[in-house]
Amino acid sequence: MSDKDKVWPTGLTEAESEEIHRHLIQGTQLFGMIAAFAHLLAYIYSPWLK
Repeated sequence: MSDKDKVWPTGLTEAESEEIHRHLIQGTQLFGMIAAFAHLLAYIYSPWLK
């Protein structure tokens, strides 16, 4: 990456796009953890699975 201040066709610099990517990954991980927890609770409290 030659120029850190170059604005790409998206209108973002490389640093801005990396920040957005980091937040996107963190949001996906949080969603996955909440979904896994919800599935665990559904498994624990579902009487028809016991």
